[in-house]
Amino acid sequence: MAIRFKRVSRLSDPTNQDSVKRTYPIISYKYDTPATLKEVAQEISGNSGVSEGETISVLKDFRTLMRKILLGGRSVNIDGIGYFYLSAQSKGTDKAEDFTASDITGLRICFRANKDIRLNAGASSTRTDGLMFKDLDRLNDEGTDAPSGGDGEGEDPAA
Repeated sequence: MAIRFKRVSRLSDPTNQDSVKRTYPIISYKYDTPATLKEVAQEISGNSGVSEGETISVLKDFRTLMRKILLGGRSVNIDGIGYFYLSAQSKGTDKAEDFTASDITGLRICFRANKDIRLNAGASSTRTDGLMFKDLDRLNDEGTDAPSGGDGEGEDPAA
């Protein structure tokens, strides 16, 4: 399996416009399609002996229950997978005493992976897991055609 990435230049200190620029990787989902509920259900069904339909039903029920729990003000900890929790968005106020609930403009569902599934980018851990990185900029610079199958950079699903 290969994780495709592109290079992007950013300020080393985003708060200082005079800081030096450094190059960082961004993961590219341009050439891949996301796994669907049906694909996930088929994989689970094949590994567990539970029917695909039952698996889809359980996953949909999990989605509904997780939303209910999160909107009830609790986080969700699934052992071996990770934590789901909410974060609030707002434009902020100058003084803490001026901030009210009406200043909250949105909620975002966040996820923190459990150590059992967390990926480490260290040389030894990724290589022993069979993980490889493909530099899309280098492939394109060398004139090698990048894989086809998409017409735009996909949004980072972790965001």
